[in-house]
Amino acid sequence: MEIIRYEEIDSTNSEAWRLIDQGKGSENTIIVAKRQTKGRGQRGNIWRSPLGGLFMSIILQPNLEASRANQITLWSAWGIAKALNQTGANVKLKWLNDLLIDRRKLGGILTETRIESGRINYAVVGIGINWTNEVPEGAIALGELPTTLSSMDELIDVVIGGLRMGQQLYEQEGLDKILSEYLQMLSDRHIRKNIDGQELQGQIIDIRPTCELVVRWSGKCQDEIYQPQNFSVGYQ
Repeated sequence: MEIIRYEEIDSTNSEAWRLIDQGKGSENTIIVAKRQTKGRGQRGNIWRSPLGGLFMSIILQPNLEASRANQITLWSAWGIAKALNQTGANVKLKWLNDLLIDRRKLGGILTETRIESGRINYAVVGIGINWTNEVPEGAIALGELPTTLSSMDELIDVVIGGLRMGQQLYEQEGLDKILSEYLQMLSDRHIRKNIDGQELQGQIIDIRPTCELVVRWSGKCQDEIYQPQNFSVGYQ
């Protein structure tokens, strides 16, 4: 495992892809930066990356079918949350890629992939976690909470260990156990959403192995199925 550290960079995910293109990035290469100037999140959102936060990316070579790309995010989030909880935190999950504490955003995961012949030959898992940085309203920093963590390096070790835990369980036993525990770790299964101008309330019924969300809306007879790329969860 190689950890490459930067004081400042545009994006750790972007640097991971540059290293891959240069033949310098392979399985287990990790990029960590103290600041990002062009950090990015899901659906093209900007990821604020001030000094004091953890911003890192890890390169994987999973050789999975392209249709399983979202599973990488799911087992990464599950493993990282489990590992953080072993430090005394109480991290919950928000489908598909968010880490929460008390319904406030602690961090998130952005997985990017490169596909060849229908298979993922490279994946870059980007991870951002609030540590001692200033956070916006609705967010929370882990460093202000009572945990066993005392430094950024300890946090990095825990996050890497959690991701590895998720990866190993996935490779050895598949997704079933992870999915079951992931559902139990959701911050809330009661959700709301404005769809076509109508405010709907519903309940998360299941998450499919394809990582699609199954929702039962109040007043509707049939459950709806949503993909991570085109649906975001709002809580009641």
